[in-house]
Amino acid sequence: MKRLAVIPSDPIAEYLKCGYSRKWLRDYYNPCRFFDEVYLLSPLEENAEDLLGMKVVHTLDIDLIKRIKDLGIDVVRAYGGNWACRFACEHKVKGVPVVVSVHDTNPAILYDSIKKADIVLCVAKAVEELVATKFKKPDRSWILPNRVDFEVMRPVPSGEWKDLDRQFPFKYKVLLVGRLNRQKNLDTLIKALKFLGKDYGVIAIGKGDDKVYRDLAIEQGVDQQYFLIDSVAHEELTKYYSWCDCMCTPSRWEGFGIVFIEALACEAVVVTSDIGPMNEFITNGENGLLVKDHENPQALANVIQKACTGTALRAHLKKNARTSVEPFERTKVDQLEAGYYQKILSMKEHHEI
Repeated sequence: MKRLAVIPSDPIAEYLKCGYSRKWLRDYYNPCRFFDEVYLLSPLEENAEDLLGMKVVHTLDIDLIKRIKDLGIDVVRAYGGNWACRFACEHKVKGVPVVVSVHDTNPAILYDSIKKADIVLCVAKAVEELVATKFKKPDRSWILPNRVDFEVMRPVPSGEWKDLDRQFPFKYKVLLVGRLNRQKNLDTLIKALKFLGKDYGVIAIGKGDDKVYRDLAIEQGVDQQYFLIDSVAHEELTKYYSWCDCMCTPSRWEGFGIVFIEALACEAVVVTSDIGPMNEFITNGENGLLVKDHENPQALANVIQKACTGTALRAHLKKNARTSVEPFERTKVDQLEAGYYQKILSMKEHHEI
């Protein structure tokens, strides 16, 4: 009987609100059904007998060690290098490995507690480089990328876009997907509209305070070209990815950026910043376009224009898009993660952890 304890960084309800399906989350927390039992131990959740195949036990800091012992947990998995990492690493039980996954290159949310982890799973090389500044066990820092469900994320036929064409009647539609915060660099994209002209419209999908961006659009004189959609069901994103003339999320930093591999799986033309980790899986001119000066509205506009109007280039990018992200296909990454768990249990058995 193999038992896993998971500590997500946010309440499960937040992931569901963001559009992730129950099936996707169930598979995510127990890849390949590797564990016989999965417990969610968190101060952010209330007790529940079954939540996405997990038994939820409301757990405070003072309770965690006892919970791990009483439930016979074999592995503890914390998601994120901040509070969940600290929660797990500061309350370790001897002989029970603590695995922390790190998903962001922002050093402010990588806590010193990561030093006490047994294994660190990094979503990209750029994240691994940050982790190495605190976690000094390179042989126990492993790459585990984000995953994309090819059964869900696939090109949608043009006949299913008519409602979006009526709603956003621009010649060129530019899509940004991500939370409304400084990281996603929506402000530069809005400023780029001045250089792109009236044929272009920006549609942003994401939660957050829109006022600063709405005010910026008014200030720039492009408020009739900027639209916000608060949230879209995860499965519905396929239609938006397939419909837009380019998916442009010019992030200032990312841990991995699942929206990029989802868009590529839908054969979208992707424009993003020439930074890690995006330039680890996007090759400029082959499966997407990268912007070096991504905080320069004119530079960003120039690349967006090329992405939207370059007929031969678009055909080339679309042809390569889906195959380029096959290494991130969900079942492959699930198998990789399950293999890591098997390795961890073997290390535990041989007292290497």
